[in-house]
Amino acid sequence: MEMGNILNVKNGRLYINGSEFKLYSGAVHYFRIHPSQWRDRLTKLKECGLNTVETYIAWNVQEPELGNFCFDGMADFERFISIAEDLELYVIVRPGPFICAEWEMGGLPSWLLNIEGIELRHYNEPFLKCVRKYFEMVFEKIRPHLYANGGGVIALQIENEFGGLGQPDEEYLKWIKRTYEELGGDALYFTSDGTWSTCLEDGSLDDILMTANFGSRTEQAFDRLESLRPGEPKICMEFWNGWFDQWRTEHHTREARSVIDELKTILKLDGNFNMYMFSGGTNFGFMNGSNCNPDFEPCITSYDYGAPVAEDGSLTEQYRLLKKLLTGSDEIKDDHKSAAYGAVSEFSVYGLFDNAERLGAVHKNSKVRCMEELGQRFGYILYEADVTGMSGVIDIGEPRDRVMFYADDVFIGEYERGIEYGFVEISGAKRLKIFIENMGRVNYGPRLYDKKGLLQNVRIGEDEVKVYDITNFPMEKLDTECIGCSYAQPALYKAEFEVGKTEDTYLLPSGFTKGVAFVNGFNLGRYWNKGPQQTLYVPAGVLRPGENELIVFDLYPSKAPKAEFIDRHILDELK
Repeated sequence: MEMGNILNVKNGRLYINGSEFKLYSGAVHYFRIHPSQWRDRLTKLKECGLNTVETYIAWNVQEPELGNFCFDGMADFERFISIAEDLELYVIVRPGPFICAEWEMGGLPSWLLNIEGIELRHYNEPFLKCVRKYFEMVFEKIRPHLYANGGGVIALQIENEFGGLGQPDEEYLKWIKRTYEELGGDALYFTSDGTWSTCLEDGSLDDILMTANFGSRTEQAFDRLESLRPGEPKICMEFWNGWFDQWRTEHHTREARSVIDELKTILKLDGNFNMYMFSGGTNFGFMNGSNCNPDFEPCITSYDYGAPVAEDGSLTEQYRLLKKLLTGSDEIKDDHKSAAYGAVSEFSVYGLFDNAERLGAVHKNSKVRCMEELGQRFGYILYEADVTGMSGVIDIGEPRDRVMFYADDVFIGEYERGIEYGFVEISGAKRLKIFIENMGRVNYGPRLYDKKGLLQNVRIGEDEVKVYDITNFPMEKLDTECIGCSYAQPALYKAEFEVGKTEDTYLLPSGFTKGVAFVNGFNLGRYWNKGPQQTLYVPAGVLRPGENELIVFDLYPSKAPKAEFIDRHILDELK
């Protein structure tokens, strides 16, 4: 396509307005950064010498419930694009519908799992019907920002790493392309895939620009692109300059010089790149994804990624070297500030089970139903049953994901998905509580169909439990008046703390074990003392001068609840 008002390919190169264009891009996900910091991150991207910002659009952020679209706050990607345009940056948008990104269910909304006959990421009528409505709403926001319409959006991706699924479906990719065209997506289309196996072939279309994803061995990757698409521009759409972390594993780091050396090779070979990530951000709330290849491995809350701009906006050595490479100057001004607001130890404690009807939605005398069937996206779910006369091993099938058992309100053990565990037995009890945590839906591979909670009736020895009282705890009704904690159980710990000038800070929940924390109602994400992440990043925009509220929800009773707001991040301490 040779048009003067859009990005196009000619003679193996990229052109805009008839002039050759070199793509120097960085990934910044609007949904991983507090809106008060969007301009800061994009300004730093431009000052580093990059000319383009790339972002996914997360379907589960934009349509959290079927037919209920959200475009404000952290979901206002149009404002994010407008800021980029104001800074004279080009924009690459990757609308999905699947994004991977170590994001909850790869960006797909969990309500899809309730639709009969659905096949995710395939040419499947129930799935395409939902995708079409999503695209219609999203493209209504994108169209005014297309470069052809005077905006900054120069390129749109077709799906995402589809070849990595291992289930080729050309009709599905063609359908996405046609839908883009029907919705006025006047921009350069492209696909991106890893360079191993047949990913590039299986994830591409003949008439669409093919790009590759890699973090090393640039020459081999570009040779592979050239062998498949001779004469096309060499583009690394995801240059992996770092990596993500998972609970109970070492924090990933990469030597900054190795990143720059690889980028030098890309430039030497006349290549183009998009750094994944330029600023990684945070999996706020319950939005972390999980790998399952084959073991279930949930990601941590931080998505720092070892990027040039750290999770909190501070500049790294990689940033300095990158700026030197692209601009010739390594002079940087890191004006990031953080504050330590001190310890918090005076907590009011409220038992979760004691306050089930206040904090959750109760379903009495129900058959077994999973989270999705009850319309619950995230959080925790409680199943209670009469087990009088039953005894033996508790069998629930595959845990989805972390399961805690209480016999007559006494904790008796737990199961965890992907972790070897001893079986829990019960005998002589009248009442069984099964409390289950959704630790993040699978975000990549063939196991995306990942329902949470109980998926089958519980068996105790030879007996089958068929009737349950079920309570959903999405952890959204936290401003409710609660009663105290009557016995050892998961609990909410509420406290107040004072802030002078609002600066970024980091919550260290040192007196707690595993749970999630909220500041002024904003869900900071999950913590777990096993690490490697020990602190939760608190953006300045979440705080207010004067009195602030902290709520910590922990799965385990704390004899000495204590938290502290410190002035540094701790991302690399395994316990």
